[in-house]
Amino acid sequence: MSTANPLATAAADTAVVVGASSGLGRALATELARRGHAVLLVASDRRDVDALAADLQLRHGVPARSLALDLARSADPGAAIGAALDGLPPLGSVLIPAGWSRHDDDGTLDSAAIGQLLAINLHAPLAIAHALLPALLERHGTLVLFGSVAAERGRGRNIVYAAAKRGLVSFAQSLRHRHADGALRVQLYQLGFLRSNLTHGLRLPLPAAEPDAIARDVVAGLARRNGTYYRPGWWALVALIVRSLPWFVFRRMKD
Repeated sequence: MSTANPLATAAADTAVVVGASSGLGRALATELARRGHAVLLVASDRRDVDALAADLQLRHGVPARSLALDLARSADPGAAIGAALDGLPPLGSVLIPAGWSRHDDDGTLDSAAIGQLLAINLHAPLAIAHALLPALLERHGTLVLFGSVAAERGRGRNIVYAAAKRGLVSFAQSLRHRHADGALRVQLYQLGFLRSNLTHGLRLPLPAAEPDAIARDVVAGLARRNGTYYRPGWWALVALIVRSLPWFVFRRMKD
């Protein structure tokens, strides 16, 4: 008698979502499962990610596995994720919307706080991508990184966060150059404000996008996009303007 998992045969590939328990990560996980992908959901809060995996498997009939992982404390997050993929369908995509910022990132942070910001926003994405790259290359898969328009031009706030996100830009460019033969798709989404618990109640200078809408767009483009994209798309114009402002104007922008 066969002992194969019937759910494993129902999904063509597996998508890893790092930072899956809330906001854009949760929306991406839901959309991926809805479209028939098996999912490995990674987040720091075990209760949240376990509940989400169980819900997606029940509602969409796909394999859904959870992994509780603190990116700020893990020296090798890629190894833990690679081990958790055992028994799931082949890896097809890795999406890393995980990110963290803090209001006092203004040049006054101590070494421990700087390390946490760099660990979550830069070290973890690079380490995870490096560890899972061989599996992605086997399937001509897709790596999806998420940056921020905050990194378009350095300012006196979000100093470490923006530096880390700018590092992701270079990383994405390097991977696209190295795998220009098409063996790997590398997508970088430069995000503006998203509606979430972090922006709730804040007076934002520009409208916040809905995570569900961004997730639908990202998942729809997994198999066909390669490059850098601004979401919402009109942020590309805002970013261009910010980069083009002369210094005597830009230096007066404090908010």
